[in-house]
Amino acid sequence: MSDFAPFASPYMSSAQSQDQGPNFSTIKLVDAIQNNWRYEHIVQIIQANPDGIHEKGWHGFTPMHRAALRGDPAIISLLLEHGGDINALNDYGETPLMYACKRGNSANIATMIEAGADLDIVDHQGRKAVHHAAAGGSVQTLHYLSEVQGITFEDRDKHGQTPLHVTCLQGFQDAVKYLLRKGRSDVMWKDNYGNLPIHIAALNALSETCWTLLEMSNCKTLLAPNKEGKTPLDILKEGRSLAHQYLYKELAYWSKSRAPHLPPRGPLSSWYSLLFGPFTGFATIVAVGSLLGDYSGVAISVLTAFLVFLVSNQHHRISHISRWANPVQAGAFAAGISHTIICYVYKVLPVLWPHTVNLQLVILIPALLVMLTLYYRLLTEDPGTCKVSQTAATSGGGPGAVLTINDLAKGRCKMDAFCVTCELIMPEDAKHCRMCRRCVSGFDHHCQFLLTCIGGRNHRHFVIFILLTTLMHISFVAHAALYLFQGHAQLEWWPFLMAVFYGEGWVCALIALNAISFLGNANLSRYQLNVVSYGLTTFEVISRSRRNLPRLSSLPVTRRVRLKNIMAFLMGRPPYAKYSDSKPKVFGV
Repeated sequence: MSDFAPFASPYMSSAQSQDQGPNFSTIKLVDAIQNNWRYEHIVQIIQANPDGIHEKGWHGFTPMHRAALRGDPAIISLLLEHGGDINALNDYGETPLMYACKRGNSANIATMIEAGADLDIVDHQGRKAVHHAAAGGSVQTLHYLSEVQGITFEDRDKHGQTPLHVTCLQGFQDAVKYLLRKGRSDVMWKDNYGNLPIHIAALNALSETCWTLLEMSNCKTLLAPNKEGKTPLDILKEGRSLAHQYLYKELAYWSKSRAPHLPPRGPLSSWYSLLFGPFTGFATIVAVGSLLGDYSGVAISVLTAFLVFLVSNQHHRISHISRWANPVQAGAFAAGISHTIICYVYKVLPVLWPHTVNLQLVILIPALLVMLTLYYRLLTEDPGTCKVSQTAATSGGGPGAVLTINDLAKGRCKMDAFCVTCELIMPEDAKHCRMCRRCVSGFDHHCQFLLTCIGGRNHRHFVIFILLTTLMHISFVAHAALYLFQGHAQLEWWPFLMAVFYGEGWVCALIALNAISFLGNANLSRYQLNVVSYGLTTFEVISRSRRNLPRLSSLPVTRRVRLKNIMAFLMGRPPYAKYSDSKPKVFGV
């Protein structure tokens, strides 16, 4: 039996499929490509029937149309070599290039244009290739057409719709943002029916797209009527789905803005409430507990546990169409530091000073100041934002020219190296963070407790910070325990526990929270130092696991080399040896 296809062809008789294999001369090339037949079989079909390369299938689709839609560059090149018509029209007036643009493979598009594909051909809907690229939603394709081919995004189809209208209809968020960046498209363009792009997005209740369009225009666009007299709000109000009704309630608020000529400010009140909520919430718990006398310990314990439960069950983004990052965990971390310092200075230190705690403060106070300084720097400094594309390596190993979208289309770099938001070819150690909306070199991870990325410029500060924070946690737990023992030294164990629980709820709650934080930070410190000892980052370790590479513990690396890597990292130097694969790459001491 011939190893031909996993299914029977409609052009083969049962005898052919079981005994002698397919008769390639009777098989239409366009159908074979559509049915995803293998490359070598397509070669045989062309050899058996060379004229089949110009035959059309349903709706006038040629083999080149089907190959462009399939997206296999080998088949496209094969058809071009055998004289396939690159500008053939189907029954809708569409060319193969239009389908390649819709498919979103910039390498195939570049191949077709070099073979003579015409970007200015208009289909029966009045749409050019750029409209089809917008319908596919590929930012790579749009960027290639703009930067390499010089295409603008002002062309209109017979309905007066621009590529921006098309992307808003499909809801491709990245493509919408791309078209609105750098003035590529005007958010106030109207089609022949008076519809703004936000009218189109409202029709399908695309919440993120509507918010993006609103941010790039102003609040009064929500009340802009089309030729039927309907505003985007009217379209949402008439929608019957829950998505329409939800979006209507959200946007109706901004339609009544006191500054309609300005874009919406976003959910600022919710954001600040979540940021400062943990601090004010715990302060309120302590204040209320202090008024309850003998029940203060119970009240503080129960309410603190409830507060921790609320914070730990929050999502990474606010429940709002803007999709802002949720700051509640960063607020909880800052609240823990603040309340610990206040409690230590106000209650613990006055009891222990100077007989129990004296020389220890010579170490702890400078360590605390360094910790707070690093905390401020981590919150405010750039973690290593990528501002230029990756550079190509030369034959001598040094950096060469900066890579562009054209290099991507030519296959000189990986397709996924292009960042659709930052519009650059990311270096190998970089990653785009959707929370921070930027590419970061030396990316390690995004820290929810700091609301920033940990990258090449702040990774060392982060590791030192968590080491110092771990020291502060255990120091507070130890000193707070001494405070409790000294304040109730005359009591037996059970009366002591009852007195502490009922009378020292604030201190006990902070001991528990700092003890839990100590365990978490200690584990994080251990993990970070382990990763650093191999010259890697957390992101690289995750990438290794996705590629099924050996675990770090199985690599043949000595403890001496790992210590050298840690020392080099803490001193701000490049790693001694980097284990990017199963074999180390040694850079030197």
